[in-house]
Amino acid sequence: MKSPHFPLFTPFKPSPSIVTMFHILFVFLMVVIGGVLLAVGYFSGIPPLLAVIVVVLLVVIGVYLFWVGKYYRTIFFELKDDEVTWKRGVWFRQTGIVPYDRITNIDIYQGPLMRYLGFSLIKIQTAGFSGQAKAEITMEGIVEAEELRETIRTMIRETRMAGGATDGTVGAVSSGIPAPAIPGELLGELRSIRMLLEKIAEK
Repeated sequence: MKSPHFPLFTPFKPSPSIVTMFHILFVFLMVVIGGVLLAVGYFSGIPPLLAVIVVVLLVVIGVYLFWVGKYYRTIFFELKDDEVTWKRGVWFRQTGIVPYDRITNIDIYQGPLMRYLGFSLIKIQTAGFSGQAKAEITMEGIVEAEELRETIRTMIRETRMAGGATDGTVGAVSSGIPAPAIPGELLGELRSIRMLLEKIAEK
């Protein structure tokens, strides 16, 4: 099922509520860590140490306020006809592409704070070289998480059916079991080895 909330070739962003979550977590960390540092500086009886701690905390707050808005503006996800793409980053820009036929799991996570703010986190996993699933894309701040997951699953099925995949391969994504995939080059090598073995056996 495709969703009108996530049309193809139309970049979309996380919910603005994710910035609120960043603020809440930052304030919590500042109260805990900053409070401990201020207490140490105050009870140490060394005024310069307390002054240094205050300056450092003010710098951290300033950097955070500069970063958080810019970071949110850089986050984009996009569904295409054969792949999912993403980009983010303020100082270090990151981009990624994951073809639908490599996806093995699509998991939705929602903690208490996310539930309160009304959004979820989606982890899209692929089969790694070791055979273990790894998170290839983390899509944070998604309000219609179930719709997005169903849209991606629909695109996976269409891509694999177009590529001649069997129903069992398509169903592997729904059940969360990684589907076996053999690269074209490896498949060609296996066929060549089989033909060579058949010729040796004939002799």
